[in-house]
Amino acid sequence: MTNNIKKIAISGGNGKMGTLLSEHIKTKDFFEISGIYDPISQSREYKNYKDYKEVEADYLFEFSPSSKVNENIEILCNEKLDFGIIIGSSGISKKSIAKLKTLAESTLVVVIPNFSIGASYQKLISVILSDEFVNKYIIEKHHSQKNDTPSGTATDLANSINTKNNVIDDQNSENKINVINNIKIESVRSDDVLAEQVVNMSNEYEIFNTEHIVNDRKAYLSGINLVLDSVENLHGYYFGLESILKNRFKI
Repeated sequence: MTNNIKKIAISGGNGKMGTLLSEHIKTKDFFEISGIYDPISQSREYKNYKDYKEVEADYLFEFSPSSKVNENIEILCNEKLDFGIIIGSSGISKKSIAKLKTLAESTLVVVIPNFSIGASYQKLISVILSDEFVNKYIIEKHHSQKNDTPSGTATDLANSINTKNNVIDDQNSENKINVINNIKIESVRSDDVLAEQVVNMSNEYEIFNTEHIVNDRKAYLSGINLVLDSVENLHGYYFGLESILKNRFKI
């Protein structure tokens, strides 16, 4: 990292993830918050941007809710941007992903469905082992305020592993069930959890499970740090924290 101060703007800056990031930036050398874009509420501490055209930053972190993220991506892709974009929202559509890849031809675009290091390792392990186990099943649990099901993390994982011969059981469940890429995802929303995900893989002779539990949103700071510390060396399009993390992963 050079000695130049990098300016960070946050869309959805007054939400939980936006607040987590802005508080963390205060502890980081060479970074500062240039302003907040949040149509729902105004910041008392930082400059408030009325729209994306007003944003003055080196990088924009997009933490808008899943109900708004695709609309915001549409706006961003139609603007002439002079800053990189790091998107940490879930619920991004395939159409939006295609537009972001085009946008990445002219500016940095990083899409991170989950900033947790643990979730990224769970995905990497699942991808590696998916050829060894015929059956795969995902259970994801999140706090009751998370409306989208399945979660972006579970959807991304299901789309990343080999499920060609996966057998989907016909067992009933009181929880919401979705099938993504031929893999069954069970979604639970509860006030008793923040974020949990179990990936179950099995064959005729054995079962292999990985379980990832987040007890505090501060778990996401490890991934945020990884992005901030790497961002000057990133160019083009990146999807998933593991696309940055994978150089650390050795077998």
